[in-house]
Amino acid sequence: MSAWLSTRLSTWRALVVSLLLVVAGPALAQQAGGQAGAAASDGTASADSRSDSSAEGPYAGLLELLKDPAKRDELIAELERLSAGEGESSNDGAASDAEQAADASGIADGIASGLVGVVSSTVADMAGAGSRLVKGGVDVDWVAVGQIAWRVLAALVIAYLVLAIGRRLLGGVWRRLDAYARSATSRHRLFRTGVAVLASLALGVVLLAVAYVAAQASVWWLADGDKTTGAVLGLALQAFVVVEAARLLIGMAFAPASPGLRLFRLSEDDSRFWSGWLSRVIWFTGYAGILLVPAIELAERDDLASAVGWGVAVLALAYTWSRLWKARGMVGGALLTRAERSRQPVASWAFRLLAVSWHWLAMIYATGVFVVAITRPGESLPFVALATFNTVVIVGAAIFIAAMLTQWIGRGVPVPNSLLHRMPTLQLRLNTYVPLILRIVRVVIGIVALFGVLTVWNLVDMFAWLASDSGRWVLAAVIDISIVLIIALMVWLVATGLIEAKLNSDAGMPSARLQTLLSLFRNAIAIALITITAMIILSELGVNIGPLLAGAGVLGLAIGFGAQKMVQDVITGVFIQIENAINTGDVITAAGVTGTAERLSIRSVSLRDLSGTVHVIPFSSVDIVSNYMREYAYHKSEYGIAYRENIDDAIAQLKAAFDELAADPDWKDHILEPIEIPGVTALADSSVNIRVMIKTTPGDQWAVGRAYNRLVKMYFDKAGIEIPFPHTTLYFGVDKDGTSPPANVHLLKDERVAEDYETESERNSRRGQKPDGPGGKVPAQDDVETPED
Repeated sequence: MSAWLSTRLSTWRALVVSLLLVVAGPALAQQAGGQAGAAASDGTASADSRSDSSAEGPYAGLLELLKDPAKRDELIAELERLSAGEGESSNDGAASDAEQAADASGIADGIASGLVGVVSSTVADMAGAGSRLVKGGVDVDWVAVGQIAWRVLAALVIAYLVLAIGRRLLGGVWRRLDAYARSATSRHRLFRTGVAVLASLALGVVLLAVAYVAAQASVWWLADGDKTTGAVLGLALQAFVVVEAARLLIGMAFAPASPGLRLFRLSEDDSRFWSGWLSRVIWFTGYAGILLVPAIELAERDDLASAVGWGVAVLALAYTWSRLWKARGMVGGALLTRAERSRQPVASWAFRLLAVSWHWLAMIYATGVFVVAITRPGESLPFVALATFNTVVIVGAAIFIAAMLTQWIGRGVPVPNSLLHRMPTLQLRLNTYVPLILRIVRVVIGIVALFGVLTVWNLVDMFAWLASDSGRWVLAAVIDISIVLIIALMVWLVATGLIEAKLNSDAGMPSARLQTLLSLFRNAIAIALITITAMIILSELGVNIGPLLAGAGVLGLAIGFGAQKMVQDVITGVFIQIENAINTGDVITAAGVTGTAERLSIRSVSLRDLSGTVHVIPFSSVDIVSNYMREYAYHKSEYGIAYRENIDDAIAQLKAAFDELAADPDWKDHILEPIEIPGVTALADSSVNIRVMIKTTPGDQWAVGRAYNRLVKMYFDKAGIEIPFPHTTLYFGVDKDGTSPPANVHLLKDERVAEDYETESERNSRRGQKPDGPGGKVPAQDDVETPED
């Protein structure tokens, strides 16, 4: 009786768990596998009669075979022949293939026919039980039922009373856990929620155990020594534990009264919907299946117990269908939203397909659980329930871990401020690899979860394969390769971080140089890391890398000898960049060419001069680099004044011109310091030169100089200070007595203009009269010296 009762209880407990876990899954996987052996048996018999017939058929035949010495010897000989390979190997290959195909087809047909036979047999049994109940009626001792019922009710009242008091006492703890989970930041929300849920689940389990112990203590005096009453009370407590444990899990999953402990992003109404109908189904099927039906069977009313079991299963299935149908829009909308957010076309398509079909899959699964429950209650149902529970746990844990990692590092990995100050782009560079790392981790989690699901359904035991020699080799190779890749990534990040810290020591360093150097060193380090990592990975995979290393050495020597000039360009360019000699946008002089650096590469610089011509200069031809764009610049010029001018007055006018320039809002931001006038630098041929120096921002010295020259000219003109300019002075010499000889200058004039301006003497001379000479006399022609030709 105890073994039979244990079987019935395990069956209904499995049904309760299966109804709890209404998720997509092959409900008949184990049943299909178990039908292969049952296909040969009589499919029209009931489960108990089929077990009896199988015990009386094959085992009886085997027993008779072993009792006959002649037949036993023939069997031993046949087994020896088969073990030596003399049986199947002698057959024709084509016939063997056809035979195997026929066997496979026969197995499939047998599974299908066996399934149909089992279902039809179960339906026939149920119809027979119903017919017998209708014809014979139901004979119930209501007095005995009442005596047992009030004791069961009292035990359950004690259990639920202890449970209610405990929940009341622990309400403050649960509220604090809810507040703890809700106070978390977005980065740690899932982690805190998981911790709070586990703590709440532990409290619920302890409280359930206390309630069970209290109710179990009451059974001793409620049973009053009656075995049947004690057995029914034991069934009631078992039903209480199973139902409340399942409801505890439902409450932890949906938490309608505690938003902070809610694992799913659901509204309060949706949480109450899911937790409400699942709790009702669990309560109804749990107490009916674990308490009511076994209690009826204890009274030896098998037909009534079968009818009640069928009725409970049908009602539970119908109610589950109705709830799933009602929730189809809710879940479908969430899946469509997830599909719109997905960046992967395949994932988006899968979510959209699941959005319109999830409820059908869930209903098919619920139907499969129902069929297994009524056809294979003692064989397949426990397996399906346990496998489904394990599947939900594995998939849920995988999703939770992946979501927690995404929430933890998906938005970026923070870097300490001290390190971030030295390497400002380290956090950005580190976070560029976070999506790739998360994607790899998710794939690994998914593969492990898939292995677990395949194992719990007895489809493929991947963990057993990993324990084999080939599995251990693959696992070791994967672990070694993963470690190598992680170390390479760490070296890459540390190396680039150190380069950045070294180059970023100067706060005023232009970003162009930083980008050039980082690009250069990053490429060099990347090539080295990729080469070394690839060699190590190939070595881990069993590839002989000796020839590869030798070939790489020969290739390096060939490149070194054949590209000496290019190597010189690259090395010189590296050192020029390290010394911060040139940046993009600088005005420089290199190889005798002055212009703006427009492009820097590893081996050359491109300059555009004032005429717009672009000069591409290899670094190997650059001996000296003159950069006009470093920190500050000077407008240096020398202003010449005439010898007769006062030098102090000129210096005062130069300072006045600078004061006006420094007060101009267009130029004052470009002037760094007051004017410097060192003084007279030269006494030139026709001028006195005064040097002026104005400190400006780099690159603005030419514009500032042009503006200052304009003001100097204006101030010198206003003060009457002559700025010497090139001119020619004719000197005819002097006599010994200091007198200058006359100069015979013949002026050519326009006749019309000459007539307007001629004097009376000139007019008389034009008329034939000669002007009076010195002393009133006209000089004779002989007195005028005529220069000789």
